[in-house]
Formats: sequence, structure tokens, C-alpha cells
Amino acid sequence: MKSPAILPLIFFPFALLSSPVQAIVNVEQAIIGQPSEGMHTTLDFLVNGTSGNAEKSANKADLLSLWQHDNHTEFLQMQYAYGKSRGVVDTDRAFAHFRHRTALDAEWAAEGFGQVGRDPFSRLTQRTLLGGGARLVLFEQNQKSAGYLGLGAFHERETLSGKLGTSDPLEARLWRANSYLVLKRQLNEQVRLYSTTYYQPAFADRADYRMLEQASVLVKLDKNLDLKLSLDIAFDSKPPQTVQKRDLFYSTGLEFSF
Repeated sequence: MKSPAILPLIFFPFALLSSPVQAIVNVEQAIIGQPSEGMHTTLDFLVNGTSGNAEKSANKADLLSLWQHDNHTEFLQMQYAYGKSRGVVDTDRAFAHFRHRTALDAEWAAEGFGQVGRDPFSRLTQRTLLGGGARLVLFEQNQKSAGYLGLGAFHERETLSGKLGTSDPLEARLWRANSYLVLKRQLNEQVRLYSTTYYQPAFADRADYRMLEQASVLVKLDKNLDLKLSLDIAFDSKPPQTVQKRDLFYSTGLEFSF
């Protein structure tokens, strides 16, 4: 399927409030089209901070490894985020995500994935999920732009930490639908953009949904080194009690490819 143009790649629909709500994982790389055979790994170091009247720092390390062999692709992503505000730790989350994708033809692929993560500042002691689905190539234009649509579902198990004044259950299991839209664009030899938008409603309650927008601008500094500007905006319509609905993380750093 082909498209003559690409939709805008940078979205800011929820950039109003910041809180530690992170549930969705993006395993996309800035590769446009089919990756070449073999291993492709990126390592990101992203930082953000202020000093003086306001003291705040936030850091994120993200490892994404892709193995392309024949019509199969394996992804392994690990991420750790840590931050302080006025000397007090307010971000300390981590996850690991594995995904397998098999291309069925030039347009369709089947996916399966598993994930484990924690975020104590969201009262999340552990989240595990297992799921799968299909991925459709919307368009790919000569390594210049691409669009992909994913549809599927997963089963999720969450364990929360207890907190004084809360009454929500400390363990929950449910099924969620999983849909995502990926857009990528190579502006010129130095600059490329990519964006991934996720929507994950619960089957039992459509008012319980999660959304995530992750957008990045990469500027090539060297053959294997890019300057990366990143924005992550997450929204959970029914987070644990005492946890806010919106989460904003914006950062600047370096991405190493090898």
C-alpha cells in the first residue's frame, strides 16, 4: 500500500501535567523499511535538568537490540529512568520487553511479545503482560518515509503496593486491546523523525484505557552517533489511587548505533 505523503510526526496532545504513569513500551527504531540482515543495536543516554531556584534532574538509559534473520525479527528492549526533584528521588522505573515478528508477505506480519516492569512511584510493584497481534505496512517510500499500523491484544497482571488512604485492589488481571501507529520520515541526510502512538483500552471497560505518544528528532553527528531530542507523553484514564493520569518526559541526549 502506498501513500503520497506522511502525516505530521510530532504530537503534543497531553503536555499539560507531569506524573509517573508509564505502562506502554515502544520498540520502534528509526530504521525506515526492512532492516538489513544481522544485529542492530541502539543505546540512548537522555538527560534533562535545572538548577538554581528549581532543582530537578531526570535521566533515562534505553537499550534496544534488533536481530533480523530471513523474514523474522527479534527485539529486546531494556530501559531505566531515574530522576530527582529538590534532592528527593521522584522517578525510578524500569522494564524489559521482548518481541518476535514474522513477515507473512510484503505488507502483513504477525507479532508476539512479553514484558515485565516496575514503577514504585506509580505504586506499581510489578507489571507483566503477554500478547500478540498483526502489523500492516501502510506505506514505505524509498527509505524516505514509512507508516505502520499494529492491531492486537494482551493479558496483563499488575501488583500494586499498599498506601494509606487507598482502597483499590493490590492485584489485577485483565485483557486489553493493543493498537499503534508508527510514522517515520528522513528529512535530509542529517535529520530524521519518528513517532509512535499507542491506544490500549480494556475489553471489560472501554472507559479504562491508556495512550502513549513517543516522538523523537535525531540529528546525525557521526556515522554511529546521533543527537536525540525525545518527548514521551502517557495518559492512563484509570490509574491507581493517588497516581495522576498524565506523565510527561522530555529529554535530550545521545544515541549510539552499532
